[in-house]
Amino acid sequence: MQPLQNIRVLDLSRVLAGPYCTMVLGDLGAEVIKVEPPEGDETRGWGPPFAGGESAYYLCVNRNKRGMVVNLKTEDGRNILRELALKSDVLVENFRPGTLKKFGLDYETLHGLNPRLVFCSISGFGQTGPLRDMPGYDFMIQAMGGIMSITGEPEGEPMKVGVAVADLFAGQNAVIAILAALQARTFTGEGQFIDIALFDSQLGWLANVASNFLISGRNPKRYGNAHANIVPYQSFRAKDGWLVVAVGNDKQFEAFCAVIEKLELASDARFMTNQARVENREALVFILKPVFLEKSVDEWLSLIGDKFPCGPINNFEQVFAMPHVEEREMLVQMKHPTIGALPLVGSSLKMGGTPISYRLPPPLMGEHTNSILKDLLGYSEEFTKGLVEKECVKSL
Repeated sequence: MQPLQNIRVLDLSRVLAGPYCTMVLGDLGAEVIKVEPPEGDETRGWGPPFAGGESAYYLCVNRNKRGMVVNLKTEDGRNILRELALKSDVLVENFRPGTLKKFGLDYETLHGLNPRLVFCSISGFGQTGPLRDMPGYDFMIQAMGGIMSITGEPEGEPMKVGVAVADLFAGQNAVIAILAALQARTFTGEGQFIDIALFDSQLGWLANVASNFLISGRNPKRYGNAHANIVPYQSFRAKDGWLVVAVGNDKQFEAFCAVIEKLELASDARFMTNQARVENREALVFILKPVFLEKSVDEWLSLIGDKFPCGPINNFEQVFAMPHVEEREMLVQMKHPTIGALPLVGSSLKMGGTPISYRLPPPLMGEHTNSILKDLLGYSEEFTKGLVEKECVKSL
């Protein structure tokens, strides 16, 4: 049993935020139908690397879905989408605001046909506000939403985060909202409209840094790998590489001083409390930097143990070689029709009674068009063939 095994999701989204959302729903057991336009999800071309004709980018967020190609510019294509919406519990889309209304596939229209449908729209800036019509990719959202202003070295240029965090957090917010709407439906009997914006999502996870600004009125600085409110909480260069230490309270600082054999620092008035350490950050870091150069990363890790949070800065090869990754099932293999054994990052959701399952590899373009039209909508083989000939749909 899986928690969403009785839920059907119609996925009209592409790129990252929407597909990430629907993959998570699929991992939780939902039946997900990925609908692509004739030109396909643009991430199919975002490479290299490629494997078996598929881009690694596309593969990362499209497992546990069946795939079909429908041309919404044709009346038959739009009719197919309406019929699928009638048989679905959730619809996820990330067109620009107003686009689906032109096709007669907007929330108001589909709600009239299927009042139980949960309709989730994901966009750069949301369905309301002066920026609603602006296109929005993750990079520009990170720039406009403030995260780049606090990321990077203090004297360097503003930097984006290395993965598309605005996209991914918007996708996660969409999952949360959809699950809440499905729960609400058990009481009301009706679905609802969900408006998720990348911009809102990025602002939402500014969290403590935004709070620092709202309370103080001062724009936060860039601290590189250091922390605005905690010291020492940063990276240090060891003899043979880099490690991070995260000393979160005064008791941990005492343990830290014992490990580095600088007990006098714990009784120094400049460093006795975290507030004092923040105020005297430069003086403390100046003392600590040469200390860490005396030993290798492994030597420091052995000495520190579990006395306070500390770890190496791993590259991806080191991360995926960790026994802990294997034990936590964060690397999975799926059988793919053109790739063979496809390695993917596993789900971070660990559920004892209704565990995650990996049922379907990311679909080839149009791989399940015919079977969906036949099995779900009851179309005959002859009628489907006519749709293909009229370029209303595409199949393998």
